[in-house]
Amino acid sequence: MTASTGKNIPPAQNQETGNSSDSESKPLYDESLPKGQITITETADKTKAYLQITSTTSEQQFTKDEILEILNEIGIKSEIDENKIVESLAKLKKQGDSIKPVKITEGTLPSPGKDGDFEILFSREDPFVEKGEMVLKRIDPQSGNPGKDIYDNEIPPLNGKAPKITLGENVVEKNPGEYFSQCIGKVSFGNNYLSVRKILEIKVSDDGMEATLTYIGATKLTREKIMDALKEKDIKHGIDEPLIDNILASFEEEVKPVEDVVIARGVRPKRGRDGEINYSFMISEDNSPHFKEKKDGSINIRETNMVQTVKEGDEIATITPHVPAQTGKDVFGKTYKVPKVKEAALKADKGVKSTADGLHFFAEISGRPILETDRLGLRLSVNEVFSVDGDLDLKIGNINFNGVVEINGDVEDGFTVKATKSIFIGGSVGASTIEAGTDLTIQGGCNGKEQAYIYAGGNIDVRYLNETRVKSRGNILVRNEIVNSEVNTLGRVTVPSGSIRGGKISAKMGIESHDIGSDMGVKTILIPGADYELNAECKKIDTRIIEINKELEDINNRIAPLLKNKELLPKLPEEQRNKLRETIEYLTTLKSQKDTLNETKNRFIDHSRNDALPEAVAKNIVYHSVILKIYDSRREIASQLEGPLRLYEEEERILVEPYGKNARKRTEEKMTQMAETRKQSEKAAAEKKQNRNVPETEESSEDQTSAENPPDTKASEND
Repeated sequence: MTASTGKNIPPAQNQETGNSSDSESKPLYDESLPKGQITITETADKTKAYLQITSTTSEQQFTKDEILEILNEIGIKSEIDENKIVESLAKLKKQGDSIKPVKITEGTLPSPGKDGDFEILFSREDPFVEKGEMVLKRIDPQSGNPGKDIYDNEIPPLNGKAPKITLGENVVEKNPGEYFSQCIGKVSFGNNYLSVRKILEIKVSDDGMEATLTYIGATKLTREKIMDALKEKDIKHGIDEPLIDNILASFEEEVKPVEDVVIARGVRPKRGRDGEINYSFMISEDNSPHFKEKKDGSINIRETNMVQTVKEGDEIATITPHVPAQTGKDVFGKTYKVPKVKEAALKADKGVKSTADGLHFFAEISGRPILETDRLGLRLSVNEVFSVDGDLDLKIGNINFNGVVEINGDVEDGFTVKATKSIFIGGSVGASTIEAGTDLTIQGGCNGKEQAYIYAGGNIDVRYLNETRVKSRGNILVRNEIVNSEVNTLGRVTVPSGSIRGGKISAKMGIESHDIGSDMGVKTILIPGADYELNAECKKIDTRIIEINKELEDINNRIAPLLKNKELLPKLPEEQRNKLRETIEYLTTLKSQKDTLNETKNRFIDHSRNDALPEAVAKNIVYHSVILKIYDSRREIASQLEGPLRLYEEEERILVEPYGKNARKRTEEKMTQMAETRKQSEKAAAEKKQNRNVPETEESSEDQTSAENPPDTKASEND
């Protein structure tokens, strides 16, 4: 019978050694009887049983037969060590308490089998093998003998472990456990990894663009073997024959391994790059205006990109050449195509020159760059004329052009038109700014509304001027009238069939009009013979002289009392004497500067008068209230004068004389003489500029003013 008391049963102890058994035990029988308590345990693998007896106060003792009966009851069939039972009972009787667990039976443990292994069939010293040769054979593991537990049940045997192997390159398992080489090569076997490295091996890169040769044989390599290996891989492009020759030649001296040498190369495909033309000017693909932004971020509707302009000598276009595409081909001969590239072509047309390589384009003249396409391709030219077919409006915007400007219609209020050469306007001009580098023609008039400004580096031809500021370096022809305008010119002002009414007219080469003034007595100021540019310089000199005079006065006021005190001067400290001496020297310098400025001013005045024509001519009437200023003389007409007449200066008086044929002839001769003198002066200035290699677009003569930088209007006003 068996019983479970719920007590913690200690693991069975080896009676001889006192150590724990091989595995944790569990109770088979645990019973308290009148004679004491008997506990029988077994190991987890059921191969051993242990007996433990605890006596009681009873004088009766357990017998061997009683214990054997219990063992039989619980089913133990293995041989019982009765001597151990007897010894335990004797110890219990002697001790009168309890005995430690003792092993009383044991089954038969299974015997382990033999692990599997590999039989090496190649020579470790010479590991080279032939194709198809068996290089390794597996030896299967062996099984052990079975065992029995204490209940006479069989315990399975412990089998040997099967060997593990990993197959590398060029090895195949044909029959179970038999491994063969797939090539002629060198065997490598270690850490259960088996591979055969080819003696001659061709490897191709993943992209097929390179093939490498490896040879590890002990004999000379031949060309036939290399070519056969290449053929086997289907390699037929980019084979490096000279390199193969060098490899074979090296074997004549010594047989040595060849490791991953590239013997065939493909051609990698390369994408090309389209040619590109870069322009120095803006191109509008949709031919629509693009407005410029102001500093505050708002749009300036009068400033667009429609007026493109270049200067003579400017590089206006550059071609970045195309880079050809390269078709690829791998070592197998497979072709890889890439997209074709576009070439950039540009032809230099009128006004443009290109470099010998056709990559750089320069403007031969100043003007408007024009791109045109015809059957021959793209052409680039420069036209020195910018034409507006109709009125100047917001579609075009302001014009600032290096060349000639032609506007067939009107220029309305608020626009600016600038040109380095001539300007032609077929209509009228409103409250706008017009600046021409050379001549200016306005077939209509200019109604300036006291806001218009007109400048020309040459002559001006206009129908009328009304409330307009005008400056010119040439002659001004106003066909009808000048009304309440301020006009300054280095040439002659002529109004052949109209009048000059109101305003102020300054003309170095004289003033000529049909009528001057009006019967209403409008204040009209005429200043013939005046050079407004030199007058402006003289005003600057006067301003500087005033500053020097004030500084001289201040210095004199400071040092005059000191210089008058003759007794104090010798007693001054050396530092003060030195400072006084420096002040006196500076005073002398200021006086010298003042004298130089006066000399310069006088020279300007003499120069301006030597080539001037200080006269005012009226073919019909000079009305009262007309004021004439000629040099230092002034005269206001008190009553109406009948013409034709000429007013001129003589001995600081303004005189009047009839203007007949002789007077006109003298005027024409002097104007012709002046024009010739000026022409020679301009020619000399041009030659000087050319000798200095100054671009023709730059002004180098002192007596020429650029249309882009006209004289300061405030500084050039004449009183």
